[in-house]
Amino acid sequence: MEDQLWKAIRKDDKDAFTEMYKTYYQFLFSYGIRISGHKDLTKDTIHELFLEIWNRRKELPEVQHIGYYLKTILKRKINKEIPKEQARRQDHREESHLNRVEYSYEELLIQSQSKEEMQEKVRTAIRSLSKKQLEVIRMKFFDNKSYAEIASLTATTPRTIYNQVYESLRILRKCLTVFF
Repeated sequence: MEDQLWKAIRKDDKDAFTEMYKTYYQFLFSYGIRISGHKDLTKDTIHELFLEIWNRRKELPEVQHIGYYLKTILKRKINKEIPKEQARRQDHREESHLNRVEYSYEELLIQSQSKEEMQEKVRTAIRSLSKKQLEVIRMKFFDNKSYAEIASLTATTPRTIYNQVYESLRILRKCLTVFF
């Protein structure tokens, strides 16, 4: 069946070409994403591949397994495009770096002071928590532990931990709302 489809494409059969496209596009897309990790690059490369096949249909070799043939060509094309894509991204990064606004010394000083003030406000808010609340917040948000894990570590119930986290966040929100 595959070799008949391929022969039909080589003889200018547009319906056979459309059938091949519909049959193999998703297969090639999944494979291309695994190789490149770039959705747009993969789509563009697949479309170039199919366009090239149609344009060179008279010169195509005999193929027994269309999927393997297309997969091999796609891999070569993607591997050829990846360095170009990386270079384009690097150029874009450099260009955006050059377009950054230059701040005056005064503006930088104000930003630095504002950042320091905010840090101090957060420290003050954290100091308003009890040791137990601080420990629970640390485990929940910095150690990424679940309520059940924290409960087992502190010999309490998950509901108690949930309530402690809720109360701690309420206190922090209240303290920081006053500052802002």
